[in-house]
Amino acid sequence: MIQIKNNKLDNTIDKHYTKILNYINQDDTHFNIDDINCDLVCLYDKDLEQIIKLKQSEMILLIKKDIEIYPSLATQLNKLYEVFRNKWATSFVQELDITVCPYCNREYIFKFEDTKKNKPRVISTFDHYYSKSTYPFLSISFFNLIPCCHICNSKFKHKENFYEKVHLHPYEDDFNTLVKFKLNITNSNFCHSVSGFDIELSTTNKKATNNISTFRLYDLYQNHKDIALELIQKRVIYPDSYIDELAHNYSGLFGSRADLLRLITCGYIEDKDLGKRPLSKLIKDIAQEIKLI
Repeated sequence: MIQIKNNKLDNTIDKHYTKILNYINQDDTHFNIDDINCDLVCLYDKDLEQIIKLKQSEMILLIKKDIEIYPSLATQLNKLYEVFRNKWATSFVQELDITVCPYCNREYIFKFEDTKKNKPRVISTFDHYYSKSTYPFLSISFFNLIPCCHICNSKFKHKENFYEKVHLHPYEDDFNTLVKFKLNITNSNFCHSVSGFDIELSTTNKKATNNISTFRLYDLYQNHKDIALELIQKRVIYPDSYIDELAHNYSGLFGSRADLLRLITCGYIEDKDLGKRPLSKLIKDIAQEIKLI
């Protein structure tokens, strides 16, 4: 739902490959990089580094080849994913600077200290955009690893095949520009009760429509109508003249007008910041619709 953007993405990809390679080359891992590369080159004419760094468009081309992967290679790549998950998944998420699930923009993703194991952990699952059970050669490909919340991954997506039913890709597509939350007013009491309106998601993009359906965004966001109602009430309380007055009187308190509006709306309102706090996409779209921002 929110595109994963990072100015240091290339560096993060390189780190991901280097950590995998270093692990393989340890004496006690029973992996052999030459054997892995040999199998991958025979199957896909690409070595492990190229497989790990594949863009989504390149993954699709390999999937279309429909080559039966060697069972032993599939097992090794899936084991390497488990190594990644146990050893450096936390740093992976931190380097991407992801704090909210990109699929739903509802659940926090955050780091905590595991006091029993004395190491940092992250509250996040990893969705394989293309399932690792169906496409094991993509098990550790960077752009196939989507940090997301447990609900989106295990409850909603589950075994949905994103190759057969194309969805937006969080690293490449921007849900924010393709979909807008809108108010559907059903009665005149919409300023007083959540029963007076529904929240709709408007789009003409087929992939975005599939995201909305798979992750049940329409149904989920009906549970956040209270947020929209509060924004409607705040629009009445905060006319433009009052916002201008606050911006002037407290200019030393806020770094920008956007900072003041974040206080008023309780959400980030600039596109680049929507992944910093849950529900910011909803808040921005509704606030824009009622001209609060």
